Amino acid sequence: MSDKPEMRLKFCKISGAGNDFILLNAAAAAEVPDLGELALDLCRRGTSVGADGLIVVGPSERADADVRVRFWNPDGREFGTCGNGTRCAARFAALEALPADNMVIDTDDGDIEARVSGSEVALRYRIRPTVELDRSVTGSEGECTGHFVEVGIPHFVVPLDALPEGPIEPLCRPLRSAPELGPAGANVNLVEVIDRHRIRIRTYERGVEAETLACGSGSMSAAVALCAAGRVESPVEVATRSGDRLTVRFQRESDGSFSDLELEGPARVVYWGTLDRHFDAD
Repeated sequence: MSDKPEMRLKFCKISGAGNDFILLNAAAAAEVPDLGELALDLCRRGTSVGADGLIVVGPSERADADVRVRFWNPDGREFGTCGNGTRCAARFAALEALPADNMVIDTDDGDIEARVSGSEVALRYRIRPTVELDRSVTGSEGECTGHFVEVGIPHFVVPLDALPEGPIEPLCRPLRSAPELGPAGANVNLVEVIDRHRIRIRTYERGVEAETLACGSGSMSAAVALCAAGRVESPVEVATRSGDRLTVRFQRESDGSFSDLELEGPARVVYWGTLDRHFDAD
């Protein structure tokens, strides 16, 4: 028998177009000594719940926001925001009756407006993405040219004539930590343009350190980068690896910058569950 105190944690597993997350109410999560350690434990596939990340959702302490959301990668590191994760957080907040279906979400990377309509969730970002076209980085096969985008999270967008059919890790893992992308590296998005309003995407996510079935911030980054390159225009339908589709909308300003960035798509509840955990006492 363990002499550590036992705790029962209610959680919800939600999939945002294939990006799956474990969501906890902040009131329950407050009793957890180390949320990074919990993420490292619970996100392991095959031996635990398994997910692309852990998300904690609760009321915001600010008068001008409704919900406070925090994010942890499967490697146990906390990070600022996540597109599909934020959509899942909004769905969870509505299910937990934290705010109304329209809400302002407070994250470490800025406020995000959310609208929940059943399993469909749309986000509207207040930050403006930055785009640098044609950045060359060093990969496993030599130099690779793509577009660098910051939308709260750094992304490297690589346009291809056609997406590969096999594993993308051998190509993307060296690019993810290429020195030209800074010490923290970036997510890597391989994209194929179908027409002016449709693209296909496969994403390798840092922190997960593998391909995920979808990436909201990656989809937004790909859409604005390809628009800046003259290849697509808003709205852009993004076909993800899961088979679900995300819609990205934005406004292109006269100076070439982007505003009114929106992300919309499904956020489906997979299941609710209860964790029986033993934690170290303080």
